[in-house]
Amino acid sequence: MAAPELPRIFQEHFGISKEVSLLPNSFYLLGIAFGPMVFAPLSEVYGRKVGVLVPFMISAIFTFMVACSSSVAAIIIFRFFAGFFAGAPIVSSGGVLSDIWDPSQRGMALGFYAFFVSNGPSFGPTICSLLISADSTSDAWRNPQYFCGVLNIILFVICEYACSETFAPVLLANEAKTLRIQTGNWAIHSSHDEWQLTTRELTHVHLLRPFKMLFSPVIFIIALFASYVFGVYYLLIAGIHETFYITRGWTGTVGTLPNISLAFGVTIGLLINIAFARAYGKRIRAGNGQPLPEERLPPLMYVAWTMPFGIFLFAWTNWNSVPWIVPCIGIAFAGCGFVNIFQGCLNYLVDTYRTYAASAIAANTILRSVFAAVFPLFTSQLFETLGVHWGGSLIGFIALAMIPIPFVFYRYGAEFRAKNVLVLEEH
Repeated sequence: MAAPELPRIFQEHFGISKEVSLLPNSFYLLGIAFGPMVFAPLSEVYGRKVGVLVPFMISAIFTFMVACSSSVAAIIIFRFFAGFFAGAPIVSSGGVLSDIWDPSQRGMALGFYAFFVSNGPSFGPTICSLLISADSTSDAWRNPQYFCGVLNIILFVICEYACSETFAPVLLANEAKTLRIQTGNWAIHSSHDEWQLTTRELTHVHLLRPFKMLFSPVIFIIALFASYVFGVYYLLIAGIHETFYITRGWTGTVGTLPNISLAFGVTIGLLINIAFARAYGKRIRAGNGQPLPEERLPPLMYVAWTMPFGIFLFAWTNWNSVPWIVPCIGIAFAGCGFVNIFQGCLNYLVDTYRTYAASAIAANTILRSVFAAVFPLFTSQLFETLGVHWGGSLIGFIALAMIPIPFVFYRYGAEFRAKNVLVLEEH
C-alpha cells in the first residue's frame, strides 16, 4: 500500500485528477492478479526456484523503471508489470509450504505466511510516508520505488543462495542427473526426465490450469469469499487515513499510524490460528495422516465475526470526542478477523489441491487482487457521500454478509470436493 499523500503528490507533479492518481497502485494489484496465473503453473513444471525467483528479479527491474519514469502513463504501465512479476512468490509460497510440511504441520507454516502478507498494509503506508517526507524535493515520490527495488534485489540474492528447490519431481530429476554424472550410468533417470513437454501441453494444460480451476465450484466459492473480504480489507485500509483526516485532521505520516493497529490484530489472529493448527495436527496424526479440508474452517466460523465487529467499532467511535485508541481497537479486531479468513481459505485450498496448490492459490489470487485493486478507488466518494460512520457501516455490512459461507462449506464442502475432477486426481 502506498502512502496516502502519494496521490496528492502525483496530482501536483503531473497535473492529473485524483482518480488517475490512484491508478498506479490499482494497476500494481491488477498485475499481481494476472501474473500468478502464468508463474504458478510454471513452478509446477520447472520447479519453485525458477517459478519464483526469476520473475521476482524481473519485478525489481520494473520497480526501478517506475522510479525513473517521467510520465504517468509510464508509471502505470511499469507498476502493472512490477506487480505482474512480483505476484509469483505470493502464490507459489503456498506450493512451497505444501512441498515441505505435511498436513499436520502445514497450518502453522501457512499462518506465518499469512501473518507477513497481512502485515504489509500495516506498515507499508507508514514506511512509504517516511521515505517521502525525508526528501523535500519534487522527486520524493521516487524514494519508495528505489527502496523496494533494492529490497527486492537483496531478497533475491538471499533466496538464491540460501533456499533450495522443494518441488519433488524436480528434486528427483536433479538427483538422477547427479547420479548419472557420478556413476557414468546414463540409464539413471526419473519420471520427470521422461516427460516430453510440448508447447501445446504447456499452454493448454499447465498455463490454463488456474483458469480452469477458478471456475470449479470449490475454488470459485472460496475465491469469491476471500476476494470480497480482501476487497473490504483494502477498502478499510484506504478508509483509515481518509476518516482520521475527516474527524481528527491527521495528515502525513501521523495519518498512517492507525494502520499499525492492524498488526496487533493480525498477531492475535496468528496466535489463534496456531492454537487451531495444533489441534488440527493432533487430529491428523490420530487418523490416517490424510488432510481434512473442512476441519480447517472452524477458525473462520468462530473468529471471522471479529472483522465486521471491528469495522463497526471503528466506524461508530471515529469521533473527535472519542479517544483515538478506541477506533484503533476496532481496526485491530478487523485485522484479527481478516487474517483468520485469509489463512483459513489458504489452508482449505492447499489441503484440497496438494499437487496443484500453487495453481489453486493463483486462481484465488486473481479474484482477490482484482477486488483489492478496485475497491479503494471509490473510498473518497464513499466517505464523502455517506459520511465516516455510515460509510464505515456499509463496509461492515458487506463483511457481515460473508460470515455464513464457511458454515455452508463446513456442511457441504466434502460433497463439492467429491464432484471435482482435479480433487479426485489427488487421491
